[in-house]
Amino acid sequence: MTSPTIAIAYFSGSGAIAQSAELIAEGVLSAGAEAKLVDVIDLRPDGWTTLHDADAIIMGTPTYMGGPASGFKAFMDQTGESIWTDRLWEDKLAGGFTAGVNTAGDKLSTLQALNVFAMQHGMIWIGQEVIGAPVMPENEGLNLSGTFLGLAVNANTKGLTEGCQESSRIYGQRVAKLAKRWTR
Repeated sequence: MTSPTIAIAYFSGSGAIAQSAELIAEGVLSAGAEAKLVDVIDLRPDGWTTLHDADAIIMGTPTYMGGPASGFKAFMDQTGESIWTDRLWEDKLAGGFTAGVNTAGDKLSTLQALNVFAMQHGMIWIGQEVIGAPVMPENEGLNLSGTFLGLAVNANTKGLTEGCQESSRIYGQRVAKLAKRWTR
């Protein structure tokens, strides 16, 4: 059996999403799957092929003004013709991640937009499963925003906190684990 391929399609503004994407890829690799990073800002034909051939697509964008950044939204809009109408991503696994400066920072609305986008494509959504502190004190720093629809990390001028870095790796592991089950 071959390892599943997880494409991590992202747009990064200040760099936090690119950092999170790399950490998600580390988690995917540590779970025995293949990870391919796809920066959607200048998507070429080989990038589209990577997305079409992947077993799962994890989508990442910063939260700007309560929603996906325009660089990622442009990518979403590009899929509206043949990819959406021909159902090319139907039954492909999907997940999403976002970053914002504040703990909540309206990141949930961005994850909802990514979720609806995946549902419109007929994809199967994978959320976050980590329960953070204070409910689970041993998970101090993990899933800081308490968001379960996807991965929501905090970004500041110093980069991602250690907990957000580890949350990114854990999310990559989760998607890889489920992709292995889904592609048996």
